[in-house]
Amino acid sequence: MLSRVLRFALLCACSFFISADLLAQFTVQHQAPTALVDGEVNTLEFFVPGVNQSDIQEAILFYNYDEGVGFQQQEILFRNGAFVVDFEIENPNASSVEYYFQLNLQSGAQIFYPENSPSENPVRLDIISSQNGLGDKIKKITNIDYTILSPEQGDALTPNDVVIAIALFYDINDVEPGEFKLFIDNRDVTELADTSDYFISYVPKNLRNGTHDIKLEYHTQNEIFQVTKWSFDVVDPSQAKPSGLGNDNGNRPIGRIELGARSQTIAGNSNDAYTARSNISGSYGLFRYSLNGFFTTQESDRLQPQNRFGATAQLGKWLRIDAGHVYPNISRFTIAGRRIYGLNTEANLLKDNFNMQFVYGEVNRKITNLYSSLDISETTDNSGNPVDTTYTLGYQELGKGAFTRKIMAGKIAFGNERKFQLGFHAMKVEDDTTSIFNIKDFTSLLEAPPSLYSDLTLQDRQKLSENPELLQIENGTVRPQGNFVAGTSLKMGLLNNRIRLESETVVSALNNNIYGGPLTVQGADDLGFDIEQKDADLLERLSQFIIINENMNVLPIKVKNIDSDSSEAETFFPTSLIGSNSEFSINYPANNFKLQYRWVGPNFSSLANSTVRRDIAGFTATDRFRMFQNRLYVTLGYESLEDNVTNNKDATTESKTIRSNFSWYPVSNKLPRMSFGLRYRTRENGVARFNPSVDNAFTNSAVQNFAIEVDEQGNIDTLLTPTPRENVTFNLSGSITQQFQLLSIIHDASLSFNNLNTKDNVFTFGDVKSSAVSFNITSRFNEVRLRTQLGLTFNNTETGSGQTNIDIFGLYTGASYFILDGKLNLNGRLAITNNTSKTRALKVADIVANDDDQENDYFVLDQSVNTSDFNTFVIQAGARYDLNDYHSFVFDANFTNVSGAGNSNDSIVTLRYLFNF
Repeated sequence: MLSRVLRFALLCACSFFISADLLAQFTVQHQAPTALVDGEVNTLEFFVPGVNQSDIQEAILFYNYDEGVGFQQQEILFRNGAFVVDFEIENPNASSVEYYFQLNLQSGAQIFYPENSPSENPVRLDIISSQNGLGDKIKKITNIDYTILSPEQGDALTPNDVVIAIALFYDINDVEPGEFKLFIDNRDVTELADTSDYFISYVPKNLRNGTHDIKLEYHTQNEIFQVTKWSFDVVDPSQAKPSGLGNDNGNRPIGRIELGARSQTIAGNSNDAYTARSNISGSYGLFRYSLNGFFTTQESDRLQPQNRFGATAQLGKWLRIDAGHVYPNISRFTIAGRRIYGLNTEANLLKDNFNMQFVYGEVNRKITNLYSSLDISETTDNSGNPVDTTYTLGYQELGKGAFTRKIMAGKIAFGNERKFQLGFHAMKVEDDTTSIFNIKDFTSLLEAPPSLYSDLTLQDRQKLSENPELLQIENGTVRPQGNFVAGTSLKMGLLNNRIRLESETVVSALNNNIYGGPLTVQGADDLGFDIEQKDADLLERLSQFIIINENMNVLPIKVKNIDSDSSEAETFFPTSLIGSNSEFSINYPANNFKLQYRWVGPNFSSLANSTVRRDIAGFTATDRFRMFQNRLYVTLGYESLEDNVTNNKDATTESKTIRSNFSWYPVSNKLPRMSFGLRYRTRENGVARFNPSVDNAFTNSAVQNFAIEVDEQGNIDTLLTPTPRENVTFNLSGSITQQFQLLSIIHDASLSFNNLNTKDNVFTFGDVKSSAVSFNITSRFNEVRLRTQLGLTFNNTETGSGQTNIDIFGLYTGASYFILDGKLNLNGRLAITNNTSKTRALKVADIVANDDDQENDYFVLDQSVNTSDFNTFVIQAGARYDLNDYHSFVFDANFTNVSGAGNSNDSIVTLRYLFNF
């Protein structure tokens, strides 16, 4: 039997080949911004040449703030050939964001950006303020609610019709003393406005035609908070759209309805699809509501829902109800933005001193099993006599199903988190075992249609009846799981919330097979130990939270005297199920310091958030300070982490990381914005490389590793050790953005690069090298309404010290042109990508040829090189015609050619009608 090391190495080799083949077909092009701006909508675009709508199952942006525990999720829609997400900063105290992109294909494959270990090497960006372009960071104030009465976002008014009016709702005793400031186009007009504690109005004079920005701030003695910001247009009387204030239809809903038809030819197969999308929102006083929906004729019961719809109702800041497909956020250890179908309710009462949240719904919907046939095979001896018979039931292609996975979660918190808050939360996730028909053994097979087992003889049936477990299910039967997570949280703020302490501790339990229900006295006896009836009764009562039986990832039972006739069991609490995270932060205008400590056991599990890193403990310290009138941001950080937190491994891996980031954000657009980051990480587990059975030249390539141990009597023994680990990672990244004017054209040029180099000091084939450079220039013409874009990308990735080498070159260009007084927009995009990959297999060689001794085995690279070359050519063309303010027509066409993969030609034509109201 192969050793664990050998199996691991071969699995790694297989993953290299799989990922190389996938990357050779699909790669992600993304130009990361220099920074993310707080208080504004940040648009992130991911372009994957060659991917069509029919290939996509789901696209997700995973993100977190300040290197937190686990990642939150935001779904990304595929529109006009690209994945575009509007990202807003939700954490007012955060100073940085990390994110990565994940695309799940219908085939089951996954594509990431960044490509190499995205959860460990995400894109990291600073968060900066939108004030004066880029200056002091303005926090959003959370305890002042408002209703914009006039003008609404996007209104088009004549100069004489502009009336700015906003109503405010808050508890005057719950906010720090200060005053409201109203700005129009960054000009302070507070002294000219009519202001009170709860209402502000202003009638501006002589506003020019064009777009104008309104901003309302709350100024205290030490800090500036943003209340809201929005924009409107001043136009000629013939183009004006009346504002809601003073209008009989001031409370009318606004929104968009979109109808689309798509005709596509993919790999020679024609397919038509129809879609409908809607977004409707409105308000009446303090009551706000919104409705959204997306429906497609490509909805399939073999996949998780493609049709999505939802509704939101909110009363002030006190009550909120989301229904349909919702994205609840209970905590980072439970569920954090994952889509479910159900209900999410939130209540914030008594001046935010009593807070509740309740979530109920489905994480996954049921997908029925599709079985193929029962395969009966006989094994014979050398004389041809039957020795044994195997019975294997298979699935049809993509026929393995899934249970309906239900979720119920709740949170209750006492106190205002800006001062002191204590909270408790819990989550139950459990598969509904009755939702699908699932064959587990021969007994359940007999409940299936007889045609599925008609080939069984009477002798076969008799044999299987006596031994139902002899029936094997290809790739295993679907096993229902159960999960329960419960914990407590503490939030505290001092000195006007400048000093904060936040802590969360949870405990989880996971059952990998809830069939059979909770453990009973008889069930324990069948397993070879005894439990008392009172313990069985306790497990029965606990089953309303989670079913506890022998299939737990950790069984909270210790068996005494297991080798005797008097074996007994007693319950205990396994610490490996705990997860904890604590953060201490100091936030001042020119300095942000954060100290974080985490401890997550190896058996912690959340079926609603799989991004939490397990078996990890340690601290992270970061300090960001600003200089030169807040134009230079400097971030310094140190992290020390280790695994084996419960001492259940033979070796502990320690990871130490030093990181720094320097960012320059000048106010003048004549100067470039720059950001450079450096990360240095070491990982080692203290196990030395040693194998006396191989030559010194092959020590770092050996399949097995040993250590010499001398006992008290002086006897020498050679022991097999865990796999040694010692590597160093150096990561350098940066981006430069510059705006300049040339030939009466305004150009925005950006250059970004990322270089990652991991050197393995104890394994010959453990090195990883990756480098990526991207350049983009966007040009806006002054004399004509024309916008052009040109981009280049270069990527090289080498893994396994030569096992895989991938080179990617990408070129894309696009243009957008407005004519007919802006009613008609013509746009196009051309993308060319060349992907070349070279792979070499990892083989096992012997010091002595053809011997069975694994001690002298070592790894070598196969001399043969497998080379693949793919070229992707994508051309997109589109047009949008605005018939008037309400009706628009959009046409998009996409042609894709892939050479080196069957020379396939794909084409998509889409027509959409938009109704805005």
